[in-house]
Amino acid sequence: MHKVTLWPSGSVVEMNEKDSVFEQLKEAGIPVKSTCAGFASCGQCKVVITSGGENLNEPSFEEKQLIGNVFHITKERLSCQTFVKGAVTVDISAHKDEPKITKTKAIRRTREEADTILAERREAGVEKRKVKVHKLGGGKKPKPFNFSNDEDS
Repeated sequence: MHKVTLWPSGSVVEMNEKDSVFEQLKEAGIPVKSTCAGFASCGQCKVVITSGGENLNEPSFEEKQLIGNVFHITKERLSCQTFVKGAVTVDISAHKDEPKITKTKAIRRTREEADTILAERREAGVEKRKVKVHKLGGGKKPKPFNFSNDEDS
């Protein structure tokens, strides 16, 4: 069993040489992004090796296909293809849960509805948000296509 320090939390996880870093992090309850479940086809389970890179296996063919030969420079490895042979420090900050931003749907109003809402806001002293008005029908007519040939002139 080898000690793997997870950055930025600083927690230490004991890992064996038989299972990949991805599998052992999942067993430890540490979330790692992946859509291929560890079969080296999505490339989302990238981790950064901050120290102890010599204590890892050589990158597999599948891993080189996904991340290229720059792993010596970027120190990025696929956790599903990485096996530990000694003490390592791994940066998993890219796999932290990010808050999901929900987009609000635009509300369409007629001119009369918008005017009443604006009047109510003025009375209450609140004028922070603009009210979007949806124009109903009408508008400009399309211009007719010009069939004259500019080259003939």
